[in-house]
Amino acid sequence: MAWLHDQALNLVTVLGENSSSTMIRAKQISNLSSSARSFFLGGTRSSAADGNSCTSSAEDESSVLRRHRTRPEAVHTGNRVFTRPSPLHLHIPLPDGTEVSMVDHTLPITSVKASGREHLGEVYTTSASKDSSERAPVNASPGTKQASNDVSHDLTKTTASGKRKCGYDPSGEMMRVTPAPRHVIENVSSILRRFKWGPAAEEALHNSGFKMDAYQANQVLKQIDNYANALGFFYWLKTQPGFKHDEHTYTTMVGNLGRAKQFGEINNLLNEMVRDGCQPNTVTYNRLIHSYGRANYLKEAMNVFTQMQEAGCEPDRVTYCTLIDIHAKAGFLDIAMDMYQRMQSAGLSPDTFTYSVIINCLGKSGHLASAHRLFCEMVGQGCTPSLVTFNIMIALHAKARNYQSALKLYREMKAAGFRPDKVTYSIVMEVLGHCGFLEEAEGVFTEMERESWVPDEHVYGLLVDLWGKAGNVEKAWRWYQAMLHAGVRPNVPTCNSLLSTLLRGHRLSEAYNLLQSMVAFGLQSSLQTYTLLLSCCTEARSNFDLGFCGQLMAVSGHPAHTFLLKMPPAGSDNGQKVRDHVSSFLDYMHSEDRESKRGLIDAVVEFLHKSGLKEEAGSVWEVAAVKNVYSDALREKSCSYWLINLHVMSEGTAVTALSRTLAWFRKQMLVSGECPSRIDIVTGWGRRSRVTGSSMVRQAVEELLNVFNFPFFTENGNSGCFVGCGEPLKNWLSESYVERMHLL
Repeated sequence: MAWLHDQALNLVTVLGENSSSTMIRAKQISNLSSSARSFFLGGTRSSAADGNSCTSSAEDESSVLRRHRTRPEAVHTGNRVFTRPSPLHLHIPLPDGTEVSMVDHTLPITSVKASGREHLGEVYTTSASKDSSERAPVNASPGTKQASNDVSHDLTKTTASGKRKCGYDPSGEMMRVTPAPRHVIENVSSILRRFKWGPAAEEALHNSGFKMDAYQANQVLKQIDNYANALGFFYWLKTQPGFKHDEHTYTTMVGNLGRAKQFGEINNLLNEMVRDGCQPNTVTYNRLIHSYGRANYLKEAMNVFTQMQEAGCEPDRVTYCTLIDIHAKAGFLDIAMDMYQRMQSAGLSPDTFTYSVIINCLGKSGHLASAHRLFCEMVGQGCTPSLVTFNIMIALHAKARNYQSALKLYREMKAAGFRPDKVTYSIVMEVLGHCGFLEEAEGVFTEMERESWVPDEHVYGLLVDLWGKAGNVEKAWRWYQAMLHAGVRPNVPTCNSLLSTLLRGHRLSEAYNLLQSMVAFGLQSSLQTYTLLLSCCTEARSNFDLGFCGQLMAVSGHPAHTFLLKMPPAGSDNGQKVRDHVSSFLDYMHSEDRESKRGLIDAVVEFLHKSGLKEEAGSVWEVAAVKNVYSDALREKSCSYWLINLHVMSEGTAVTALSRTLAWFRKQMLVSGECPSRIDIVTGWGRRSRVTGSSMVRQAVEELLNVFNFPFFTENGNSGCFVGCGEPLKNWLSESYVERMHLL
């Protein structure tokens, strides 16, 4: 590791002695207008029909958000009483060095007192949520029960008949009326939960004496989380006298394998399906597209789309919505919109779910105006927005800091007869928190509890995050403790929020304890966890802090740590070894979402740049650009008019990205003889900025451009956008030093 610069050498020395992630929700704080604040403080109650809600977890599977408190001793179901086991007590180490005992989730919250301002929003009483697999119709009119999803995660919707059909879990299975003794399904499922697949499981199934048909087998397969158990059970069934799989059991098994990303097994299963005389249908292909999409294998998903049409299976609305969603999430908005047009050309008119998917895609891609126009078109076409649609629109406006618009939509939603659900409350809490009104946000939490919405890890995590971003470590810590004492198991994003707060507060020993408690909870560090630690390392104040951060990175156990340790030096091969190393790692992290990968690459490039390893930093950036990690960094607005977008980057990454992009323009000009007519360099506020005009990205970019005499100017008082055009730009790009700007 002798190739490292002094700071990097110190870090790697420490890292080598030790053996590794969600960027915290990046929202900025601004001021809420007095009229907006009075809206929350002065809301009146009104009646509306009951609504229940379900939301997606951090994974793709949905979970029940709404739970009424029940006595821990026993649960009555009809004439039967099921006695609950004693609450499980786990002694978990906490960041302050103490321990907490995890107890049953029905215990009340006693450690946190919310603000006394309890009338901030209009809250309604709702009925208990049913099982998460039961969804309300997406086109239900106001006043009917609605199934709402967490708009920060995946959407899940149902058809008008109540069957789940979506781009995330596209079952679309036809209902079959078959007498199915429930106890058979329950007992077989119980056996498969108790045993790992093997002789013991087979013996238990044999001793049970149950005879199953394909319908019952399909219901069991739907309940198995472990793909190995599901596959073992699936093939065991084939050995049972008189049993024969049908297209439904095969399709369910494809879904099970897809969730586990076992694509080799899926191909074997499909071949066997055909040999058994069962032809894949549209639902089967939808499951396969969904599986490839969630693993970020977009090319393979499109291949399946082509194959299903060649096999005579017509794509349905679920097919198109899935393809739209997976491409939009990966940053390929043009393909997503093309699929939307193809869906319409196929005679499939958009429904509420389709509109919601497209609106979400447009909004998350930064096209809020287009999203709002589509929302208005949806209403104009007589397609009734669902609670999910309203939540999406409110969240998009809130993310864009259009707080008045968000509040207007919130009022319109209630006027249409929809009751706020847990997702709506969470959005309102975020709006208040990001405006600095954290006590009001706590008041919304109190209202939510009073209306029998039981807070989950996402709601608690939101308050941890809001107080942490406000710099109040004690309050963030208090809400984290409240979550534990309420028996709610933290998730990785919540731990990342608290970790970020502790790192910013320079409380490294408590950060170490938090990482240890994540291990005790069985939580694996995510890509964002490691990104936080690497960013902290880059900003270390002393060699001691640098070494301690190195230990934290090793404790995380994330593969990104090995990637950084084994980064080769930029040698005489013009950085090819570095590019190969980065390319292999990004292929390995293929299934991670683009935002997470972008956060890590930003932290890696920033670390290398500030450590003096600018050649390596440039090579890392080049590979990330080729692999579309920064999908919006370079765009041709019109013929020969280019936009370089740096506003989501840290300053070191922005300087590296700009240098390598300008070098690329020079190389293209020398090859083709054509020069861009204009280049806009957009810096915005930058990731580290809080006040307009004080962007560290803008300052770093301006300094670089001045050093190399770039012929730039600003237009219309926009100090965050540098413009170069015409003959001066062409002459400047002809200079040889442009190729090596990132090193000087």
